[in-house]
Amino acid sequence: MHSGFHMNTWAKVDDDCEITYSPDGPAAMSLYFGGRMEGFEIVLTRTTLDRLAAVAAEARDKLAA
Repeated sequence: MHSGFHMNTWAKVDDDCEITYSPDGPAAMSLYFGGRMEGFEIVLTRTTLDRLAAVAAEARDKLAA
């Protein structure tokens, strides 16, 4: 059963990891972790980028608690 995400791996992002973004067509953004040529890329639409931002903010707040 898939829930909108199709991948089976994990990645750890250290504090000094480069994180950048660039447009991926007219309706999505690519986020790059560790650079474009040697890192990991994830492509998100506006809706999924909003959801990621909300979940990341919630997770950040849990770490601060």
